[in-house]
Amino acid sequence: MTVYKYFIKIALRNKWAILSYTIVFFVLSIINGSSPTRGETSFVEAKLDIGIIDNSNSQLSNSLKDYLRDKNHIVDVGQDEESIKEQIFLEAADAIIVIPKDFDEKVINKEKSVEVYRDDRKVESIQIETQLNKFFVFLNATYKDGKFDLDGISTALNEKIHVELIKDGGKARNYHISEWFRFYFNFTGYVIIATYIAVMGLVMADFTDYNIENRRKISSKKFLKFNSEIYLGQLSLASIITLIFILGSIVLRGKYIGEVNFGIYIVNTMVFSFSILCLTFLINNITRNKFVINALSTVLSLGTAFISGVMVPQQFLGKKVLTIAKFFPTYYFVRVNDMQANSFSDIRYEFFMQVLFAIAFLFTGLYFSKTAQKV
Repeated sequence: MTVYKYFIKIALRNKWAILSYTIVFFVLSIINGSSPTRGETSFVEAKLDIGIIDNSNSQLSNSLKDYLRDKNHIVDVGQDEESIKEQIFLEAADAIIVIPKDFDEKVINKEKSVEVYRDDRKVESIQIETQLNKFFVFLNATYKDGKFDLDGISTALNEKIHVELIKDGGKARNYHISEWFRFYFNFTGYVIIATYIAVMGLVMADFTDYNIENRRKISSKKFLKFNSEIYLGQLSLASIITLIFILGSIVLRGKYIGEVNFGIYIVNTMVFSFSILCLTFLINNITRNKFVINALSTVLSLGTAFISGVMVPQQFLGKKVLTIAKFFPTYYFVRVNDMQANSFSDIRYEFFMQVLFAIAFLFTGLYFSKTAQKV
């Protein structure tokens, strides 16, 4: 087991790389866990700055304007489309509603009755569409004998409901705990990629040195025995690194483990670790350059973290970004953590994809390894 011992010995020389990633990871986890969880205790509807262009000026359109005026702040805007877009761009208005001349007829025929221009840069601007939909739903419900009950609509729309958010309740606490575990294990994916490639890559760069290769070839050590000890060393180091993060979650939030599907988090982390271990094996057989290995460690860890949902939740990422992310195991690792599945059968596809990536990385690495032996 000489090769195995030297592998571990060389790996320990890079302990500061492991410690630096680990310390940063746990500091962020502690900060995330200690952040205040209390938010608003009551729901408050935000008032938007909107413009209204009424080309109909009917009783029905006036009723709509009164409703919107009560919910928002009205600002002056231009009449032409270019002026409207300019107002939106300059953030003079969150949204602008254009009421056409045949507004009443379109409402009766249940056609698209108004044109809405809103500032997509502001999430709250979508609120105007909710308000319009609410108005038209109530409006259509009162249509009878060719007339609308505008007084009844006004009364119904002005009804107010007092809403209080759950404070210190069981569901609120469980949600916060689930979010902490989701963040913790998602971020673990980033650190695993960075440490595996950086540390193991640097160790393997020493073992694949030209002089060491020549010494191995003239020694009595068989190639299969040599590689089996190398792989055992990689597996041991990977297990230690992964175990550190698993134990870290127990130390930081051990008393809440029973409230989450902790087993799924553990299995998901182990499957992902195996996939990244195979990726590291592939990289080690492609290049021996330490600078390239360090660069790949940074690019792959940060790059996949940003496009796969580690840094930014997947629901906020664009379709094109997620399409690219599907070509990396990190995407499926994050999906498992975000799904909070009740059983392993619910996430078997994500596990299968991670294992499939591992097999692909492994066989590609073996191909490059055999090619290098022939040179």
